[in-house]
Amino acid sequence: MYRRRVAYRSRGSGSAFARLLLLGILLGTGFLAFDRLRTPPPPAAPIIPTLVPTNVPTVVPTLPPLPTATPPPTAILQAPTAGINAPVIAVYLDGASWDVSALGRKIGHLEGTGWLGKTGNIGLAAHAEMADGSPGIFARIDQVRDGDPIILRMGEVQQLYTVTEVKWVQPDDMSILSPTATDTLTLITCDDYNFIQNTYRERIVVIAKRIDSQS
Repeated sequence: MYRRRVAYRSRGSGSAFARLLLLGILLGTGFLAFDRLRTPPPPAAPIIPTLVPTNVPTVVPTLPPLPTATPPPTAILQAPTAGINAPVIAVYLDGASWDVSALGRKIGHLEGTGWLGKTGNIGLAAHAEMADGSPGIFARIDQVRDGDPIILRMGEVQQLYTVTEVKWVQPDDMSILSPTATDTLTLITCDDYNFIQNTYRERIVVIAKRIDSQS
């Protein structure tokens, strides 16, 4: 009889402990649920849309500017006796002769003849009369006499010549432009215009020899 009473009491204590444990679990679960409801969830990170660029310009790297090429200095011919002080431009061969259609009021260096810095015969041509009848650069070239000075200058290079001969030749006489073993300057222009044939019958030629070695 004593043992039964003890066993009965033990079952009663275990049941009470189980009820307390269950009550504790229920209270804990309720507290957690309440705490979650009371505390707002942290804000979600904003969703940033991915933009796909369209027509993006090509980025060109900036390069240092290239050095600008310095144009060569313009040559100048001076013949004080004939009032000549004009620039010299290049005149190129066009078939059997030289194309002087764009010469205008300038002096043309005839392609294939000598030039500054090299020994030879430098051939220069210009108009004595323009198409409108006005005087050209070589209009007074017939006034040049032996011994008169002529200067050819380009930049810091200058060559001084003296006239040795003035003569008239046929239009087809090209011997005046033949190479020479000395520094020679040959000036050429047209003369004796024939209105009927619309052509020039002669050419005035001024030949000058270099008298200095200055550069």
